[in-house]
Amino acid sequence: MNLHDEYYPLAVEMLDEFGADATLTATAPAASSLDAKRAGRAVPVTGTPNSRPVRASVGPMQILGADGRLETRSIAMTLDEPLPGETLTMGATTWIVGAVTRLAPQGQPIIFTAEVS
Repeated sequence: MNLHDEYYPLAVEMLDEFGADATLTATAPAASSLDAKRAGRAVPVTGTPNSRPVRASVGPMQILGADGRLETRSIAMTLDEPLPGETLTMGATTWIVGAVTRLAPQGQPIIFTAEVS
């Protein structure tokens, strides 16, 4: 048994118990929604915004800052990979996703953590 098979179900269980329903929304159109007929120009095709439902948990975490000091930052944990610049909406609160870290022992992602502000 590899680490992913052992720990992924635990991550799912923890997010089901302590997380909440949320939505990740891209601020720019996905590459698949760009008009391919206009070569060299990114012209978004009109349609629905690029958003997807996720299960997430947001809370404070201490991180070692660039200057070597411990800093408290808001961290979101989710099973789906957020991209920097996306917005995470949970209830009436919206955060902007910053740096994303992937926990992927043996190359298979288990959970993603993202700094949010």
